[in-house]
Amino acid sequence: MNILVVRIGRAGDMVMITSALNALIEKYENAEITILTSPDGRRVLKDFHPQVKNIWLLERKKLFPFIQRRQINRNIQQTDFQHIFCFETKASFTKLFSGSKAQQHILQDIKNSDVNFAARCLHLVDPTFTKKQFPVYLPVQKDAKQRAKQILQDAGITEDTFLIGIHPSYSGLGKKFGRNKKSLPHRNWPISHWGMLCKKIKDYGLEKGQKIQLIMDLMPEEKELGLAIIEASGNSVSLITPPPDFERYKATLARMNLLIVPNTGPMHIAAAVGTNIVSLFSIHNPKDCAPFTNEKKLVVLRAEEQQNPEQGLAAISAETVFQASKAFLPH
Repeated sequence: MNILVVRIGRAGDMVMITSALNALIEKYENAEITILTSPDGRRVLKDFHPQVKNIWLLERKKLFPFIQRRQINRNIQQTDFQHIFCFETKASFTKLFSGSKAQQHILQDIKNSDVNFAARCLHLVDPTFTKKQFPVYLPVQKDAKQRAKQILQDAGITEDTFLIGIHPSYSGLGKKFGRNKKSLPHRNWPISHWGMLCKKIKDYGLEKGQKIQLIMDLMPEEKELGLAIIEASGNSVSLITPPPDFERYKATLARMNLLIVPNTGPMHIAAAVGTNIVSLFSIHNPKDCAPFTNEKKLVVLRAEEQQNPEQGLAAISAETVFQASKAFLPH
C-alpha cells in the first residue's frame, strides 16, 4: 500500500503531525509512506521511520512555482497511492492531487478551534486514536547524543547537572519588515524578564543545594541576544552557539530537564523528545497550538490571564514563570 501525506510548514508545524504519522504507521503497518513537505519538513522528518520511504519537496518561494506544482501533480498521478492524507486546509493543496484515484482525507479548516491541531490530524487518521496512544514524537540518534554530550561537557555540564534550557528567540525575530513588528510583543519575552528569571532559578539552586545550570543553545547569528541576557542575568546563564546541526539540537533538548520557551518551534521539538516545558503564549490559543504531549510535562502561561495583557508576553512576569518552573525543579 502507498500513502501520501501532505504538510508544508516550519519545524513546529511538522512536529505537530508526528502523532498522526505514527498512527498511520500503526494502522497501515505494511504501507510505504511518501511525505510532501517543505525543506524544514525534510529536516525534521528525515529518518523518522523506515516506512517513510520518500520525501518530496514543495518550496513555496521557488521561482516559477506552477512548474513545480505541475511536476508534483504528475508524480502523484504516476504513483499508485491508495490514500492521501492532506494536513493542509487551503483548497490550493487539493489541486496537487487532482486526478488521483486515491481515497482523499482532507483536514477541514476550522477557525479559532479549541481542539489541538495535532489532535485534529490524528483524528483524521482514526477518530478513536488518542494523545495518550500517539503523542508527538521525534527519534534521537545515538551519535547525535554523543555530539550533544561533548558540547555540553565543554560548557562544564556533566551528566548529574540538572539542566534548564531557555530559548529567547524565534524564527521571525531578525526580520525588520513584514509581520515581525506586529508579532514581536507576542513572541518576544523581554530581555530583562529573562535575566530576572535566570537569577531567581540560580538563587533557588544555591538555596536548595542543588546543581542547577541554565543554558541557551542558539544559532550563531543569535549570539548578541544571548550575550544581552547573560548580562541582564548577572552571568546566571551560559550560552552555546555550535554550528547548526538539527540532530544534535534534538539531542540537547532531550538532555534538558526543563525548557522555558515562548510559543515557537523548539517548544514543539522539546515536547517530541520528552522534555518538560514551561511555555509562554500571547494572542495564540494554546488549546489549538500548544505541544501535544503529556499534561504532566507541560505548563502553559498566557498573557491574557495576567494583568495588562495588551503588553503581550511582557505581561507575564519573571516571578510567574519562576513559580511555574518550580513544579519541575529538584527540591
